Amino acid sequence: MMYAHPDQLRPTQMTIGSRYVNAKALLTERHRWNVDAFMARHAVHVALGPHNAMYVVDHHHWACAWQRAGFDRLPVHVVADFSGCSEDAFWEQMQDRHWLHPFDEHGVRSSLAELPLVLHEMADDPYHSLSAFARRAGAYRKPNHAYESFVWADFFRARVPIHDSSEAAFALALVHAIRVARTRDAASMPGFIGKR
Repeated sequence: MMYAHPDQLRPTQMTIGSRYVNAKALLTERHRWNVDAFMARHAVHVALGPHNAMYVVDHHHWACAWQRAGFDRLPVHVVADFSGCSEDAFWEQMQDRHWLHPFDEHGVRSSLAELPLVLHEMADDPYHSLSAFARRAGAYRKPNHAYESFVWADFFRARVPIHDSSEAAFALALVHAIRVARTRDAASMPGFIGKR
């Protein structure tokens, strides 16, 4: 197992769901008695880029949760080594594998130059949290690929209003999201379950 300081990890997406990050920090706290093994099971997946920079390709939320919880040594699993590539070839490889999501908290595409350089610069997108909690509540099956969670966040963004930043507004949106995820409108979505 390799380890990295949180500041060594480069995000490949612009946003995270802060509520979901907080939930993962709480889960980690509940496993304090065996935290090393727990964290190893959820190691941050990275691709090595030019100059051996570590780019997170999965588990951004775990990485952010552990950073917020004060961990300065995070387990990482290298899933691809593009360290010998030029910058352009590296980004092309990342794009081909759907390991980039340069969309802001409103779902608007940005340039790769606007990707945050460190984890704590990632913006909060409440729809990431909404899609994660809806999945955990059984609204849909976990997608096979990390990028598919963004598809659900965008699906909910277009159909489920979150009226303000309060917990009550989020709870109401979650109830609505669970209902919407099981409708015909979602039939083509990855992990669709339908009515139970």
